[in-house]
Amino acid sequence: MVDTADLVKEGLNIENSELDLREKELKDADIVEIMKGDEVKAVTALFLEFNEIGDDGLRAILECPAMKNLTVLNMFKNEITDEGVKTLAKSKTMLNLSELILSDNKVGAEGAKALAESNIMGSLVSLWIGDGLGDEGAVAIANSKSLTRLNQLSLYRNNIGDEGALAIAKSSNLSKLTELNLNWNFVETEGAVALANSETLKNLEQLTMTFNPIGNQGVQAIANSEKMQSLTLLDLYECDITDEGARAIAESKHLKNLKSLVLIHNDISDELQEMIQNSPNLPNLENLVFRLGQGGEEA
Repeated sequence: MVDTADLVKEGLNIENSELDLREKELKDADIVEIMKGDEVKAVTALFLEFNEIGDDGLRAILECPAMKNLTVLNMFKNEITDEGVKTLAKSKTMLNLSELILSDNKVGAEGAKALAESNIMGSLVSLWIGDGLGDEGAVAIANSKSLTRLNQLSLYRNNIGDEGALAIAKSSNLSKLTELNLNWNFVETEGAVALANSETLKNLEQLTMTFNPIGNQGVQAIANSEKMQSLTLLDLYECDITDEGARAIAESKHLKNLKSLVLIHNDISDELQEMIQNSPNLPNLENLVFRLGQGGEEA
Protein backbone atom coordinates (compact mmCIF):
# COMPACT_ATOMS: atom_id res chain seq x y z
CA MET A 1 0.00 0.00 0.00
CA VAL A 2 1.27 3.49 -0.83
CA ASP A 3 1.79 6.19 1.83
CA THR A 4 -1.68 7.69 1.57
CA ALA A 5 -1.06 10.38 4.18
CA ASP A 6 1.75 11.91 2.13
CA LEU A 7 -0.26 11.64 -1.08
CA VAL A 8 -3.21 13.45 0.48
CA LYS A 9 -0.93 16.15 1.85
CA GLU A 10 0.60 16.68 -1.59
CA GLY A 11 -2.69 16.55 -3.49
CA LEU A 12 -4.87 18.66 -1.21
CA ASN A 13 -5.67 22.16 -2.40
CA ILE A 14 -7.42 23.70 0.59
CA GLU A 15 -8.13 27.00 -1.15
CA ASN A 16 -10.10 25.28 -3.93
CA SER A 17 -11.38 22.40 -1.76
CA GLU A 18 -9.83 19.94 -4.21
CA LEU A 19 -8.02 16.65 -3.71
CA ASP A 20 -5.96 15.61 -6.72
CA LEU A 21 -4.81 11.98 -6.59
CA ARG A 22 -4.62 11.17 -10.27
CA GLU A 23 -1.99 8.68 -11.53
CA LYS A 24 -0.96 7.47 -8.06
CA GLU A 25 -1.47 3.71 -8.63
CA LEU A 26 -4.18 3.74 -5.96
CA LYS A 27 -6.18 0.62 -5.24
CA ASP A 28 -9.35 0.02 -3.24
CA ALA A 29 -7.52 -0.41 0.08
CA ASP A 30 -5.79 2.96 -0.41
CA ILE A 31 -9.10 4.75 -0.92
CA VAL A 32 -10.56 3.06 2.16
CA GLU A 33 -7.66 4.45 4.19
CA ILE A 34 -7.87 7.93 2.67
CA MET A 35 -11.57 8.20 3.42
CA LYS A 36 -10.84 7.68 7.14
CA GLY A 37 -8.73 10.84 7.36
CA ASP A 38 -9.87 14.23 8.64
CA GLU A 39 -8.15 15.94 5.71
CA VAL A 40 -10.95 15.04 3.29
CA LYS A 41 -13.69 16.82 5.24
CA ALA A 42 -13.62 20.03 3.20
CA VAL A 43 -13.17 18.39 -0.21
CA THR A 44 -15.77 19.24 -2.87
CA ALA A 45 -13.81 18.01 -5.92
CA LEU A 46 -12.06 14.63 -6.02
CA PHE A 47 -9.79 13.70 -8.92
CA LEU A 48 -8.83 10.02 -9.15
CA GLU A 49 -8.07 9.52 -12.85
CA PHE A 50 -5.71 6.75 -13.99
CA ASN A 51 -5.71 4.57 -10.90
CA GLU A 52 -6.79 0.98 -10.20
CA ILE A 53 -9.86 1.71 -8.10
CA GLY A 54 -12.77 -0.69 -8.25
CA ASP A 55 -16.20 -0.96 -6.70
CA ASP A 56 -14.91 -1.33 -3.13
CA GLY A 57 -12.96 1.90 -3.42
CA LEU A 58 -15.97 3.70 -4.84
CA ARG A 59 -18.10 2.31 -2.03
CA ALA A 60 -15.65 3.72 0.53
CA ILE A 61 -16.13 7.17 -1.02
CA LEU A 62 -19.90 6.81 -0.95
CA GLU A 63 -19.90 5.69 2.68
CA CYS A 64 -17.68 8.54 3.85
CA PRO A 65 -19.80 11.28 5.53
CA ALA A 66 -17.21 13.88 4.55
CA MET A 67 -18.07 13.34 0.87
CA LYS A 68 -21.58 14.76 1.24
CA ASN A 69 -20.43 18.10 -0.18
CA LEU A 70 -18.78 16.55 -3.22
CA THR A 71 -19.71 18.29 -6.48
CA VAL A 72 -17.05 16.78 -8.77
CA LEU A 73 -16.03 13.12 -8.91
CA ASN A 74 -13.55 12.21 -11.62
CA MET A 75 -12.72 8.50 -11.81
CA PHE A 76 -11.65 8.36 -15.44
CA LYS A 77 -9.86 5.11 -16.34
CA ASN A 78 -10.31 2.99 -13.25
CA GLU A 79 -12.01 -0.37 -12.68
CA ILE A 80 -15.55 0.58 -11.68
CA THR A 81 -18.24 -1.88 -12.84
CA ASP A 82 -22.01 -1.75 -13.20
CA GLU A 83 -22.36 -2.89 -9.59
CA GLY A 84 -20.40 0.09 -8.35
CA VAL A 85 -22.48 2.46 -10.44
CA LYS A 86 -25.68 0.93 -9.07
CA THR A 87 -24.48 1.72 -5.55
CA LEU A 88 -23.50 5.23 -6.61
CA ALA A 89 -26.92 5.83 -8.14
CA LYS A 90 -28.58 5.12 -4.77
CA SER A 91 -26.15 6.99 -2.54
CA LYS A 92 -27.56 10.02 -0.73
CA THR A 93 -23.97 11.14 -0.17
CA MET A 94 -23.95 12.20 -3.83
CA LEU A 95 -26.94 14.55 -3.77
CA ASN A 96 -24.77 17.59 -4.61
CA LEU A 97 -22.81 15.93 -7.41
CA SER A 98 -22.80 18.04 -10.58
CA GLU A 99 -19.90 16.48 -12.54
CA LEU A 100 -19.34 12.72 -12.83
CA ILE A 101 -16.62 11.20 -14.99
CA LEU A 102 -16.63 7.42 -15.34
CA SER A 103 -15.31 7.01 -18.89
CA ASP A 104 -12.91 4.12 -19.47
CA ASN A 105 -14.33 2.03 -16.66
CA LYS A 106 -16.05 -1.36 -16.94
CA VAL A 107 -19.48 0.21 -17.13
CA GLY A 108 -22.12 -1.11 -19.52
CA ALA A 109 -25.83 -0.77 -20.15
CA GLU A 110 -26.84 -1.82 -16.62
CA GLY A 111 -24.76 0.96 -15.09
CA ALA A 112 -26.22 3.46 -17.51
CA LYS A 113 -29.73 2.34 -16.63
CA ALA A 114 -29.00 2.72 -12.91
CA LEU A 115 -27.90 6.32 -13.39
CA ALA A 116 -30.78 7.05 -15.73
CA GLU A 117 -33.33 5.77 -13.21
CA SER A 118 -31.68 7.38 -10.18
CA ASN A 119 -33.51 10.06 -8.21
CA ILE A 120 -30.13 11.04 -6.71
CA MET A 121 -28.34 12.14 -9.89
CA GLY A 122 -30.66 14.99 -10.81
CA SER A 123 -28.05 17.69 -10.16
CA LEU A 124 -25.62 16.38 -12.78
CA VAL A 125 -24.69 18.88 -15.49
CA SER A 126 -21.72 16.93 -16.83
CA LEU A 127 -21.62 13.15 -17.40
CA TRP A 128 -18.84 11.07 -18.95
CA ILE A 129 -19.57 7.37 -18.79
CA GLY A 130 -18.83 3.92 -20.04
CA ASP A 131 -16.72 1.66 -22.11
CA GLY A 132 -19.48 -0.53 -23.50
CA LEU A 133 -22.91 1.03 -23.02
CA GLY A 134 -24.09 0.08 -26.50
CA ASP A 135 -27.33 1.39 -27.90
CA GLU A 136 -29.19 0.06 -24.87
CA GLY A 137 -27.25 2.27 -22.48
CA ALA A 138 -27.47 5.32 -24.74
CA VAL A 139 -31.24 4.89 -25.02
CA ALA A 140 -31.54 4.68 -21.23
CA ILE A 141 -29.68 7.96 -20.76
CA ALA A 142 -31.62 9.66 -23.56
CA ASN A 143 -34.93 8.63 -21.97
CA SER A 144 -33.96 9.46 -18.40
CA LYS A 145 -36.42 11.58 -16.44
CA SER A 146 -33.68 12.49 -13.95
CA LEU A 147 -30.72 13.51 -16.10
CA THR A 148 -32.47 16.59 -17.46
CA ARG A 149 -29.91 19.23 -16.44
CA LEU A 150 -27.02 17.85 -18.47
CA ASN A 151 -25.17 20.37 -20.61
CA GLN A 152 -22.21 18.06 -21.28
CA LEU A 153 -22.54 14.39 -22.26
CA SER A 154 -19.62 12.21 -23.29
CA LEU A 155 -20.38 8.70 -24.57
CA TYR A 156 -17.20 8.07 -26.52
CA ARG A 157 -16.09 4.52 -27.34
CA ASN A 158 -19.30 2.79 -26.28
CA ASN A 159 -20.30 0.76 -29.36
CA ILE A 160 -23.20 3.12 -30.01
CA GLY A 161 -24.81 2.99 -33.45
CA ASP A 162 -27.72 4.68 -35.15
CA GLU A 163 -30.25 3.41 -32.62
CA GLY A 164 -28.49 5.21 -29.79
CA ALA A 165 -27.98 8.37 -31.86
CA LEU A 166 -31.66 8.40 -32.82
CA ALA A 167 -32.66 8.11 -29.16
CA ILE A 168 -30.47 11.08 -28.26
CA ALA A 169 -31.86 13.09 -31.18
CA LYS A 170 -35.46 12.35 -30.20
CA SER A 171 -34.94 12.82 -26.46
CA SER A 172 -37.13 15.41 -24.76
CA ASN A 173 -34.83 15.37 -21.72
CA LEU A 174 -31.50 16.51 -23.16
CA SER A 175 -32.49 19.96 -24.40
CA LYS A 176 -29.85 21.70 -22.24
CA LEU A 177 -26.94 19.95 -23.96
CA THR A 178 -24.24 22.26 -25.30
CA GLU A 179 -21.54 19.57 -25.70
CA LEU A 180 -22.01 16.07 -27.11
CA ASN A 181 -19.11 13.65 -27.54
CA LEU A 182 -19.83 10.51 -29.57
CA ASN A 183 -16.25 9.80 -30.64
CA TRP A 184 -15.21 6.24 -31.54
CA ASN A 185 -18.68 4.80 -31.98
CA PHE A 186 -20.54 3.36 -34.98
CA VAL A 187 -22.98 6.12 -35.86
CA GLU A 188 -23.69 6.14 -39.59
CA THR A 189 -25.67 8.36 -41.93
CA GLU A 190 -29.10 7.76 -40.41
CA GLY A 191 -27.92 8.64 -36.93
CA ALA A 192 -26.01 11.72 -38.07
CA VAL A 193 -29.03 13.03 -40.01
CA ALA A 194 -31.21 12.59 -36.94
CA LEU A 195 -28.71 14.41 -34.71
CA ALA A 196 -28.36 17.23 -37.23
CA ASN A 197 -32.09 17.85 -37.41
CA SER A 198 -32.84 17.37 -33.73
CA GLU A 199 -34.91 20.06 -32.04
CA THR A 200 -33.47 18.81 -28.75
CA LEU A 201 -29.89 19.54 -29.83
CA LYS A 202 -30.42 23.03 -31.21
CA ASN A 203 -28.29 24.52 -28.41
CA LEU A 204 -25.24 22.38 -29.19
CA GLU A 205 -21.98 24.33 -29.28
CA GLN A 206 -19.62 21.34 -29.54
CA LEU A 207 -20.22 18.14 -31.50
CA THR A 208 -17.43 15.57 -31.75
CA MET A 209 -17.91 12.55 -34.02
CA THR A 210 -14.38 11.16 -34.48
CA PHE A 211 -14.27 7.69 -36.11
CA ASN A 212 -17.98 7.47 -36.90
CA PRO A 213 -18.73 6.55 -40.56
CA ILE A 214 -21.36 9.24 -41.10
CA GLY A 215 -20.25 9.84 -44.70
CA ASN A 216 -21.10 12.72 -47.01
CA GLN A 217 -24.82 12.54 -46.35
CA GLY A 218 -24.22 12.80 -42.64
CA VAL A 219 -21.99 15.86 -42.91
CA GLN A 220 -24.35 17.43 -45.46
CA ALA A 221 -27.17 17.10 -42.95
CA ILE A 222 -25.08 18.87 -40.31
CA ALA A 223 -23.99 21.61 -42.69
CA ASN A 224 -27.51 22.23 -43.99
CA SER A 225 -29.32 22.19 -40.65
CA GLU A 226 -30.39 25.42 -38.98
CA LYS A 227 -30.48 23.41 -35.73
CA MET A 228 -26.67 23.32 -35.85
CA GLN A 229 -26.17 27.06 -36.11
CA SER A 230 -24.83 27.40 -32.54
CA LEU A 231 -21.89 25.07 -33.21
CA THR A 232 -18.47 26.54 -32.43
CA LEU A 233 -16.59 23.22 -32.59
CA LEU A 234 -17.20 20.37 -35.03
CA ASP A 235 -14.89 17.35 -34.98
CA LEU A 236 -15.26 15.02 -37.97
CA TYR A 237 -11.94 13.18 -37.74
CA GLU A 238 -12.07 10.11 -40.03
CA CYS A 239 -15.79 10.16 -40.83
CA ASP A 240 -15.66 8.90 -44.46
CA ILE A 241 -15.99 12.39 -45.92
CA THR A 242 -14.96 13.28 -49.48
CA ASP A 243 -15.11 16.49 -51.51
CA GLU A 244 -18.89 16.21 -51.71
CA GLY A 245 -19.27 16.53 -47.96
CA ALA A 246 -16.50 19.11 -47.68
CA ARG A 247 -18.27 21.32 -50.24
CA ALA A 248 -21.41 21.25 -48.09
CA ILE A 249 -19.41 22.66 -45.18
CA ALA A 250 -17.87 25.39 -47.34
CA GLU A 251 -21.28 26.39 -48.70
CA SER A 252 -23.18 26.07 -45.42
CA LYS A 253 -25.46 28.94 -44.43
CA HIS A 254 -25.75 27.69 -40.86
CA LEU A 255 -22.19 27.29 -39.57
CA LYS A 256 -21.34 30.97 -39.20
CA ASN A 257 -20.40 30.54 -35.53
CA LEU A 258 -17.95 27.71 -36.18
CA LYS A 259 -14.51 28.43 -34.71
CA SER A 260 -12.88 24.98 -34.78
CA LEU A 261 -13.25 22.34 -37.50
CA VAL A 262 -11.38 19.02 -37.54
CA LEU A 263 -11.35 17.02 -40.79
CA ILE A 264 -8.28 14.80 -40.28
CA HIS A 265 -8.14 11.49 -42.19
CA ASN A 266 -10.87 12.25 -44.70
CA ASP A 267 -10.46 12.11 -48.50
CA ILE A 268 -10.65 15.83 -49.19
CA SER A 269 -8.75 17.39 -52.10
CA ASP A 270 -6.49 20.43 -51.83
CA GLU A 271 -9.06 22.40 -53.83
CA LEU A 272 -11.84 21.74 -51.32
CA GLN A 273 -9.52 22.32 -48.38
CA GLU A 274 -8.78 25.74 -49.77
CA MET A 275 -12.47 26.34 -50.44
CA ILE A 276 -13.31 25.70 -46.79
CA GLN A 277 -10.40 27.79 -45.59
CA ASN A 278 -11.51 30.77 -47.67
CA SER A 279 -15.25 30.33 -47.35
CA PRO A 280 -17.17 33.55 -46.62
CA ASN A 281 -19.79 31.34 -44.97
CA LEU A 282 -17.38 30.48 -42.14
CA PRO A 283 -16.35 33.96 -40.94
CA ASN A 284 -15.38 32.90 -37.41
CA LEU A 285 -13.32 29.84 -38.32
CA GLU A 286 -9.99 30.11 -36.50
CA ASN A 287 -8.83 26.52 -36.15
CA LEU A 288 -9.05 24.33 -39.25
CA VAL A 289 -7.24 20.97 -39.19
CA PHE A 290 -6.90 18.59 -42.14
CA ARG A 291 -3.91 16.50 -41.04
CA LEU A 292 -2.09 15.35 -37.94
CA GLY A 293 0.62 17.73 -36.86
CA GLN A 294 -1.19 20.70 -38.30
CA GLY A 295 -1.82 23.67 -36.01
CA GLY A 296 -4.66 23.06 -33.60
CA GLU A 297 -4.29 19.27 -33.61
CA GLU A 298 -5.54 19.12 -30.03
CA ALA A 299 -9.09 19.95 -31.19
